[in-house]
Amino acid sequence: MRKALLILTAIALVSPSYGGEISNQEILKKIQELEEKVERLERENRELRSLLSKSKGIVSPARKEDTQLKVGGRVLFRFSQTQDLEEAGGKSIYGDPGNGFTVRKARLFVSGKVDNDFKYKIQIRADRGSSVELWDAFVTYTPSSLPLSVKVGQFKVPLSMSYLKSGTKLALPERPVAVNKIAPVWRDVGVEVNYEPFEGYKLVGAVLNGEGWTNKDKIYNKDKKYAYVLALEGRPVDTPSYLLKFRIGYETGTDSSSKLIYSKYGARSVKRRLLDFEAALSLKDYNLTLEGGYLFDNPTDAKGISGDSVSLGNAKGYYFQVDYGLPFNEKIHLVGRYSWVDPNDDRDDKYDLSYTTVGAYYLIHGWQAAIRTSYTFANQRESKEVDDNLFTTELQLLF
Repeated sequence: MRKALLILTAIALVSPSYGGEISNQEILKKIQELEEKVERLERENRELRSLLSKSKGIVSPARKEDTQLKVGGRVLFRFSQTQDLEEAGGKSIYGDPGNGFTVRKARLFVSGKVDNDFKYKIQIRADRGSSVELWDAFVTYTPSSLPLSVKVGQFKVPLSMSYLKSGTKLALPERPVAVNKIAPVWRDVGVEVNYEPFEGYKLVGAVLNGEGWTNKDKIYNKDKKYAYVLALEGRPVDTPSYLLKFRIGYETGTDSSSKLIYSKYGARSVKRRLLDFEAALSLKDYNLTLEGGYLFDNPTDAKGISGDSVSLGNAKGYYFQVDYGLPFNEKIHLVGRYSWVDPNDDRDDKYDLSYTTVGAYYLIHGWQAAIRTSYTFANQRESKEVDDNLFTTELQLLF
């Protein structure tokens, strides 16, 4: 086929509009010249493909400079009803004060680029009637010639896959209780490095103050100790029909966040040895997503507020979640989840929890406008069982 095209091209080039006969030698010469050009172009194309393959994405076209400022935010209007609010201590299992309506996750952010390599984000929030507070404030450096990025400032602790997933895309109103109780589900101040050795996989390392995010002294490393996070994230299967992704993370160093589950036992700080493994499998042809995770922490060197030693057991928990999009209306999804946590294994069962949640969400306009609703059967293995089952429904708006 290529030979025929070359012959036709050669004839066209030597044909005359200028009269005179065309010799066979002239045609053959033109064909030879065209073949040499085609071979040269094909060779250069192979060399470029080989270079790109060996560089694993290091060679990339120059990015267009864009310093445009973006302003956005979100808000959740939530209604919740606890089975027996007085017996539950006046708050729902998610911490909402009382039954009825409340405003959750009212947030406003600005983000943009300083130049081609530097971008930033600053976010403030007002949650459940609290005062306005700084939530995110970080700069990310992504050199155009390297497959890595460096983030500095205040941001999410990069351990749990569930926590790193944007809250705007949660299938249920809250994350699994195992994640909320054991993983560092808060912001901290420090440095995070992301490196992509090859497509679909990412290595993450972070050094953080370990103070977490609190209303008081939130940006200071008061104990002069640090927390360290290492993680590997990957997508071993990514096809039009299937998507399998996972994240395995490990946290060590000193964690002094006021939100630590160990504070219930009098511990103000602990040395973490926390393993977090989470994965999700999407069967796209069936509108079905399966998610699960296991967390295990072996805390040591636990200290109380006065510096005294606190004896702790291991903390462990897991969850499993199913998300199914209805075939006749993919905007409507049915969701079920079971999550269990034991924050002080082999010591006591006082704060053991297991939540079974059933719910649904409706994507009115994608995630930009969505409704979530759920009912949670809360089982707490205390000396006295508390009737704190919870019904929740909420409207999410992004702008």
